[in-house]
Amino acid sequence: MIEKITKVLSESEIFRIAKETGFVIRESKKITALGFLKMLLYDQLQYVNPSLQQHAFGIDATDGIRISEEGLNKRFKETAVTFIQKVFEAYLRYNIDHESITTGLKNKYTAIRVLDSTEFKLPDSLADVFPGYSSTSALSCAAIQFEYDIISRDVCSLTLGNAKQSDKTYADERMDNINEGELIIRDLGYYSIDSYEKIEGRKAFYISRLKSQIKIYEKQDEEYTELDFKALIKRIKKSKHTFFDQTVYIGTKDKKEVRLMAWLLEEDAQKNRLAKKKGRKGKITNNDILWSMLNVFVTNVSTEELTAQEAYELYKIRWQIELMFKTWKSILKLDVVRKMKADRLKCYLYTKLLWILICWDITAISEPIVWSGNKKLISLYKCFALLKNRVTDIKDLLFNATESLKGWIIKMLGYFSIYGLKENKKGEKILQKYSDMIK
Repeated sequence: MIEKITKVLSESEIFRIAKETGFVIRESKKITALGFLKMLLYDQLQYVNPSLQQHAFGIDATDGIRISEEGLNKRFKETAVTFIQKVFEAYLRYNIDHESITTGLKNKYTAIRVLDSTEFKLPDSLADVFPGYSSTSALSCAAIQFEYDIISRDVCSLTLGNAKQSDKTYADERMDNINEGELIIRDLGYYSIDSYEKIEGRKAFYISRLKSQIKIYEKQDEEYTELDFKALIKRIKKSKHTFFDQTVYIGTKDKKEVRLMAWLLEEDAQKNRLAKKKGRKGKITNNDILWSMLNVFVTNVSTEELTAQEAYELYKIRWQIELMFKTWKSILKLDVVRKMKADRLKCYLYTKLLWILICWDITAISEPIVWSGNKKLISLYKCFALLKNRVTDIKDLLFNATESLKGWIIKMLGYFSIYGLKENKKGEKILQKYSDMIK
C-alpha cells in the first residue's frame, strides 16, 4: 500500500495530474493543487458540509495562506472536478495484491464479484446535473455503483453518476470486464435473461434471485409446462429436503435452461416482504402473496460443484455490500448534502470516494493479519470510524509516504485488533462460515 500511495498520491504526481487536467496553469501562491486536495479531503472529515469560510480558515491556519471565500469558490470549476476525478481514478486503477483470508472459495472461482448501488437525494437545484425521479420528491439524486471481489478484496469499480441510469445498463456496460472462472453475484436490478447468456458466454458463473414476473417452465417430451408459484410451493412442502432444486426453463419466448433453487420463507420474513411490496405498489395481488412466501434463485453452477444451501449462503455475501453503504453514509455522511453549485459537490463526492478507497486498502491489508492472530474478523464500520477519528495523525503523512506512514498503519492495525472487531452475532462470521462450507 505504501508503494501505491507513493506512486499515486505523491506531490509530484498530484501536480502532474493538475497540470494535465488544466486545473493548474502555473504554480499558485495562493493554494497549490496538493493544498486544494488536502483541503477537500480533510475538511470533510472534520466538518459535515464544510463552508467556504471553514475551508479558508483551515488553509490560513495550516499553511498561513490568506484566500477569500469568493476566490476559493472560483476554484470550484470544471477543471477542478476533472483534477479530483483523475486523482481518484488513478488510485482506483492502481491495483495492489491484498492477502486474503484462506478459503476454499479460491479453489473454485478466480474471483467472486459482488456489485450493488446506493442512491441519495440531493438539493433540487442540482436536478440538471444529477436528475432524479419526477414521480417522487427526489428531483435530484446521485447514485454510486460499487463492485468488489471478495476473494482478492480488490475494488473492481466505484463510480459516481445520476440515479436515472438503470442498474442493468451499468451492468451491461461492464460485461466485457467479466473473466473466465469468475462468479458474479448481483441484485435483481442488474439481471435479465440475456445477461445470464452473456455471463455464460464469458465462461463465468452467476447466482441470482429470480424476478417474480419471469415465467418458469418444465420440459417433458419436447413439451413445456408452466410451473406456477402455487405448484412450486406445493412441491417444496412435499419435498423431504424442504427445498426445490432442479433444471427448469425461464422466459416466455426464448426459454433459457437454468438450475432453479427455491425455499419457503419463515412467516415473519413473508410478512416483511409483503409489507415492503405494499408500500411500493399500494396494493398487492394473489401472485404477490404467493411470491412473498418464496426465496427463488437461478444459477449455472452445477449441483456437483455447489449444493443448493451453499448457493444460498454464497448469495448472502451480496447483502454485506449494503452494510458497506450504511457505513459510508454513517461515518462519512456521504448522503448529507446541502445546497451548493454542482462542481463543488462533485469535488466533495470524489474526495469522499478517494477516502473510501484509502480506508478500504488499510482494512484489506489488516484483515488477514488480525484473522491469523486470533481468528476474528474486523468490522468495516468500526475500522472506518477509527480511521476517521485518527485522521489528524495522517494529515502530513498520506501525501509524503515514508516509514512514518508505515508505522502509523501498523499502529492502526493494533487498534483494529482490539477496538475494531466484529461482535460475535449470528451471521457475522461470514468468511469463516464460507471457508468451512466450501473446503
